[in-house]
Amino acid sequence: MTRLIKAELIKLRTTNMWWIFLICSVAFVGLALLINTAQAHSQLHIPEWADEPPRPGMSEEDKAAFLADQQHEKDQIAQARTAAGVAKIAANIYTSGQFFGLMMVMLLAILLITNEFYHQTATATFLATPKRTKVIVAKLITGAAMAFGFWLLATVINLIAGAIFFSAEGVGNALGQWDAQQAILLNLLVYALWAVFGIGIGVLLRSQIGATITAATVYTIGTYAALIVLALIREYLIKDDWVLQAAVYIPPLASEHVVGSLQNQMGDTHLPARWIGVVVLVGWALVLGGIGTLITRKRDIA
Repeated sequence: MTRLIKAELIKLRTTNMWWIFLICSVAFVGLALLINTAQAHSQLHIPEWADEPPRPGMSEEDKAAFLADQQHEKDQIAQARTAAGVAKIAANIYTSGQFFGLMMVMLLAILLITNEFYHQTATATFLATPKRTKVIVAKLITGAAMAFGFWLLATVINLIAGAIFFSAEGVGNALGQWDAQQAILLNLLVYALWAVFGIGIGVLLRSQIGATITAATVYTIGTYAALIVLALIREYLIKDDWVLQAAVYIPPLASEHVVGSLQNQMGDTHLPARWIGVVVLVGWALVLGGIGTLITRKRDIA
């Protein structure tokens, strides 16, 4: 198994795609950090309008509503600056770039499989190791190791940038809070599971171009198209919260839910516990990984 893993690492390292995906992942992390820190800054500071006096000529009713809105805004800022509030913000910042980072991991894992057929090395690989399950396991381990590298680089960048940001904001960095630590650790699990997804997809769709384009399209456009459909169903057909809560069964959104960032997009929707997202992702990984292993064991390799 050790020799198989080393062989997979050599195959991965001798192509140009891994570092291209890595550079793209770093770029997406930087972009996500800009967005998340800007959002966090607005959550930690009272806006100018919240300190303004009521405008002259306001009716007593409008004046009372204006003052209530100001107080509500100040209460939200005060809540955000508590230890729990900062930890929630920190969890979002420390997992910045997850969405596109996971896509890079998935696509690179797909290449671990499809490269065998694209470069016509599959026959040699399975002749050298007739027990095909071992080959798939080696690819899964290699994919998980590659995912760890992507996660580690993204997390280091996020931690450094986050520490600088929180220091400038005059609040703690929340690294001692379990909510922030949990988000970072669960993010590692999510990265590893998406490597498994990529291996499974690569087995199901052996065409390298077809697999990568299909996976990237479904991951990006398909995910938010599904979210829009759920919102429309909730608005016009079934006016129950469980419709929007069903978003956690969509793997990319389940990944965001696991680290707590999906709640920021869903607003007041009461989402299920975060462990539900973990169960969803593990379930998808078992299905795709199991199907991939079975197909590889049965499929003729020419």
